[in-house]
Amino acid sequence: MVAQPAVYDAVQTLAGTSQLDGRLAPHLSSLPSGALIVDVGGGTGLPRPLLPDDSRYVCVDADLVKLRGFLRKQRLGNAVCGDAAALPLPDVRFDLVVCKMVGHHLTDPQLARMFRECARVLRPGARMLFIDPVQAPDRIRSRLLWRYDRGSFPRAPDLLKQAMAAEFEITHWSVFAIHHRYVLGVGTRR
Repeated sequence: MVAQPAVYDAVQTLAGTSQLDGRLAPHLSSLPSGALIVDVGGGTGLPRPLLPDDSRYVCVDADLVKLRGFLRKQRLGNAVCGDAAALPLPDVRFDLVVCKMVGHHLTDPQLARMFRECARVLRPGARMLFIDPVQAPDRIRSRLLWRYDRGSFPRAPDLLKQAMAAEFEITHWSVFAIHHRYVLGVGTRR
């Protein structure tokens, strides 16, 4: 049922995605005019108010059902079916990559390839925003949510930071809690 776009969006809302978007917002406000943004593993897409008015947006996801949900609710932006670890996008093209709630769905080799692919599609000096839930066995709500999450690869914050740092100069790293414990990483392409 969660694969259906309306159900997926409702579950994301209950899980606190608007609070996660609030964490991303300050990092989206300083983009150049006409910025080209790619949302890797974007599902049904980022909320349009989160994006700068004159930006161009591309939502990449491997799930065609979610991409159809994106197209139904978004008037602006392109949907691209593709794998986060093998992006069907041109080199050195984007001003920002957003990767929200994807890492825990990827094996370690896929995670490394995803960061490599994100670096490949970014212009020199461009940024990546990475936000993902992490292991938090001390949090009862988090343990309960992991029981129902389709992601099979929760990791410790340090492991995610190390994987991201292999491809990006990390300019911001924070760990915070809503229901899950999360990391927010901002990295600049080397």
